[in-house]
Amino acid sequence: MALTELEGTDLGTQRVVIERGPVRVFAQALLDDDAVYSGDAAPVPPTFPFVMPYWGSMGVGGAAGLPIENLRGKGRAILHGEQEFEFHEGRWPHVGDVLVGVGRVSSVYEKAKSDGGKLEFYVTETTWSDERTGEPVVTTRFTLAINCKPDAAEAKPLS
Repeated sequence: MALTELEGTDLGTQRVVIERGPVRVFAQALLDDDAVYSGDAAPVPPTFPFVMPYWGSMGVGGAAGLPIENLRGKGRAILHGEQEFEFHEGRWPHVGDVLVGVGRVSSVYEKAKSDGGKLEFYVTETTWSDERTGEPVVTTRFTLAINCKPDAAEAKPLS
């Protein structure tokens, strides 16, 4: 059963310094060699905010805060669901920015599967703001999905 009690849980605050090297390497990993990602004030690639909690904040953040140890288990596979980035008007993250992210578990739900199993969904949301101005820069939403196989006793026979 999905851990619905996690909904609304505060995931804490993170501070990230966006550095040129990680931005350039991230762009290269996406096979994007555009020189725009190499400068001292380079913009970040559009999906870079997904890795900010891991790359720039000493590995604290992202799915951290979710009790992964409670989500694992026999017949349970942890999957990357979807990710979404909402860039706030007039502002794009750049190298040199110092951003503060405030995260929470925004939604927890489950859906039944036709084989008698289920999918559990854990949605986290982090709003990253400019440390200096307090203005929001980008909000990230990440869905962690757990594919749960049915117990042997609950399995539906194949027709």
